[in-house]
Amino acid sequence: MTVNRGSSYLGQCCEMHPDGTPADRRNTLRLMSPPELPHPWPEVFALMWEAYEAGTIPVGAVVVDGAGNVVSRGRNRMFDVAVEGQFAATRLAHAEMNALIRLPSDQTYESYTIYTALEPCHLCLAAAITVRVGTLRYASADPYGGAAGKVLPSRDHEAHPISLDGPLRVEAGRLPELLLVAHFLWRRPGGDVATFYKERYPDVVERAKQLPLPDSGASLNDAMSRVASH
Repeated sequence: MTVNRGSSYLGQCCEMHPDGTPADRRNTLRLMSPPELPHPWPEVFALMWEAYEAGTIPVGAVVVDGAGNVVSRGRNRMFDVAVEGQFAATRLAHAEMNALIRLPSDQTYESYTIYTALEPCHLCLAAAITVRVGTLRYASADPYGGAAGKVLPSRDHEAHPISLDGPLRVEAGRLPELLLVAHFLWRRPGGDVATFYKERYPDVVERAKQLPLPDSGASLNDAMSRVASH
């Protein structure tokens, strides 16, 4: 398992090796736009952008089966209207939750993989373990809310290990984190997330300020071009 910042995860129940990502990752990331990313990342990024435009937290997620077929989709709807079969207008309406809730409980999913735009929080990582998904891959690290390396294993976790892989080592892998920061600079500029980044990662804040606002009518490609130009 690849875990950003070299942190441990779930004790002995998961394979792990440090990612070794340098502090300034921009100098080592390959340029690659979301449409050029391998399947199913373009769909994850499209859902992320849909959430961003809707004014909610910009995260999208899909679940693929062992053959690589997308079997479930979800995006964050925490500050969005309800749709059938998805959490919405609740703080439980995370993208991963909305993707995982569609998986029936009459089987387990060890050969399945959930792809998500952002490093999962404690809620979503625990949900993936509970559903018995075998692998979770995320595009961008989340130093504020990410749970990789921060979950203590229960006996259930040890019995049903999950492999984590992330972040993406291409420039597009920075976009989800930047959109997260841009969202909170727009929604709550004096809130916890914005303050955390202003104090610890001011360079990320400056890059996030270059992104289009959620209600600007810009496209995902517009946002990616601004990331690549800074």
